[in-house]
Amino acid sequence: MVDRTVIGSSPGSSRIAVVLPVFNGEEYLSAAVNSVLGQTFGDFELVIVDDGSTDRTGEILARIPDARLRVIRHPRNLGLVAALNAGIRNSGGEFIARMDADDICRPRRFERQVAFLE
Repeated sequence: MVDRTVIGSSPGSSRIAVVLPVFNGEEYLSAAVNSVLGQTFGDFELVIVDDGSTDRTGEILARIPDARLRVIRHPRNLGLVAALNAGIRNSGGEFIARMDADDICRPRRFERQVAFLE
């Protein structure tokens, strides 16, 4: 069993669970998160897995007041695969969308992807 802290609401029944693993991503994290929160398609949850960051990643995440955000914190870096698996296990979306801390979503990304998948 991996030690972790989960902050935020329990997994819901959103159409999309956005899983975003991050390790020391302070430089780009705010832009990545804001691009998700600014989507035209609003039925999503954002599950961020802070994989043992030692920079200001935790502080940045603590300043984001959005009910769709859930943060999972690993006390030490476990690697990308473990972070992704933790995010997926702690999500409740019908679909999974993958993001990295240095990615930017175009505003209609989820709207277009859900329309295609339907």
